[in-house]
Amino acid sequence: MELALYHPEHGYYERDCSVVGQRGDFYTSVSVGELFGQMLAFQFASWLDECQTRNAECGASDIPLQIVEAGAHDGQLAEDILFWLQRRHPDLFARIEYWILDPSPRRQEWQRRRLSMFAPRVKWFANWGEVQQAGGVTGIIFANELLDAFPVHRLAWNAAEQRWNEWGVRAMADRFLWTRLPELHANVTALAEPAAALSTLDAAVRASAWTSLAPVLPDGFVLECAPFAELWWNIAALSLRRGKLLTFDYGHTTSDAINPTKPHGTLRAYRDHQLVDDILAAPGEQDITAHVNFAAVTHAGERAGLTTVELTEQSRYLTRIAQRTMQQPAVFGEWTRERGRQFQTLSHPDHLGRSFSVLVQERA
Repeated sequence: MELALYHPEHGYYERDCSVVGQRGDFYTSVSVGELFGQMLAFQFASWLDECQTRNAECGASDIPLQIVEAGAHDGQLAEDILFWLQRRHPDLFARIEYWILDPSPRRQEWQRRRLSMFAPRVKWFANWGEVQQAGGVTGIIFANELLDAFPVHRLAWNAAEQRWNEWGVRAMADRFLWTRLPELHANVTALAEPAAALSTLDAAVRASAWTSLAPVLPDGFVLECAPFAELWWNIAALSLRRGKLLTFDYGHTTSDAINPTKPHGTLRAYRDHQLVDDILAAPGEQDITAHVNFAAVTHAGERAGLTTVELTEQSRYLTRIAQRTMQQPAVFGEWTRERGRQFQTLSHPDHLGRSFSVLVQERA
């Protein structure tokens, strides 16, 4: 999965900046239009003002503020956010830096071209180590549909042996095939104890829940484990000195991560806006994703000292922001018919509203 998506020459996210949107393979909130970025900018402005106030109370009013976007792809969302701040909140715009975290030189070049008008305000970083060397982040760290593209381990329940097996990938002639591995990878050895699949629960609760669940879990039930996503979130949290950490993505909580009525897991491939049956076909030419385990990611942030503000549906989250923008028309601007159309797509349950969730954590 990592090679298929991120290989520097042949990876899916490296080959073309137009894989997202109507002409690409899948839609995101960004491809709906500029409203998503405008609403985020409106919310970010409020958070950054709060952060600046807290800095002043601590006698650190000279500390600069940052907005850090991880996985900015072609820079469209960054452009929408920065343009709104420049036009509607110029005093804040003059005080912030927009940092983009992206390890790909190719994607950074796409972003530099798009954001050339904001060049003095934008900086690029290849990894969290560089961010931490720069002093960490005071402000906001966010990602949009990033965690679902982290590599996963694919596990299957062996009912007869009452243990998890791991599926790997092998090559045969010109094809890739699933193959059962003799043992679990080191990254998921914690699942050697079957109930560990409920790892975000208290140990006693976990054991009790598993006692009820194991007898009805179908043989071959598939579960994805994404340790890199949890590790990434934990490092992001440790890089945040003060402010908010948030992500927009689709996923599940512990309560529905192991659901016997969903036996095939959530690993999916998409091409030309269609679900592809063969995940291993055409590597580098189709998107591959898996649902985010929000419970595990939330726990990773809390281990790093963050407080969870909320985990909610995108529809509810954006509706609350929209209500505040309508109370401040002089700041946000008029709600035109086009804005209304975009908002319906972003928030309606039949579109992106129900399928996407928002996790917000903070360090005060």
